Amino acid sequence: MKGLAFQHVYSLPHSEKASDDGLRVDTESPQFPSIHKAVPILSDDGFVLAECHAILTYLAEKNNWYDLYPSDLKFRAKVNEYLHWHHRSVREATYAFFAPTVNPSGKQKNSPNPTKTMEALDMLESTIEAGTSGFVVDSEMPGPTLADISCYTEVGQLSPKYLDCLDFDQYPMIQRWMRKMERLEGYEESHDPLRKFCEVMTTKNGKNPFK
Repeated sequence: MKGLAFQHVYSLPHSEKASDDGLRVDTESPQFPSIHKAVPILSDDGFVLAECHAILTYLAEKNNWYDLYPSDLKFRAKVNEYLHWHHRSVREATYAFFAPTVNPSGKQKNSPNPTKTMEALDMLESTIEAGTSGFVVDSEMPGPTLADISCYTEVGQLSPKYLDCLDFDQYPMIQRWMRKMERLEGYEESHDPLRKFCEVMTTKNGKNPFK
């Protein structure tokens, strides 16, 4: 993100494996750096932080990424509003569609709720349509914020580019917003691991149960 140098360490939830080179440390391994046995985790010169939105806002504040996390108090509050709303709304897309597609026979920790997911997408569609910027948080700024990055993580993985497990025909504004996100610098590189993962899962599991 933003050209910031980092080292990626692969972590698989509910597993105890860890590689000798330190490039894989699963969440149940004694080497896992956080008491929060979940991913993602940030380790920044010994400072360990869990939860994706806490990580995003920390990095933005540390590096003065005001284009993604504006300094204006009210505008930042609207970004925070989305980040808090996200957890029990758009986040449901992963539980309801992505996880069952990837692991159709597995038991989920979080119960799928497709109805709640569709309600969240309805609201997202209305929010983008009501604004003028074409992004999740409306403003006069020319690009996305942390709200868009967080939202695309959940919604984009369901699109035809990846698992193709949700029909977006009823969401033209979300489709337009996704195309804008997909034109951002660094998009292809950052999403290449997801693309490869989805190709493997599609080949392994065959027909999508939601299509």
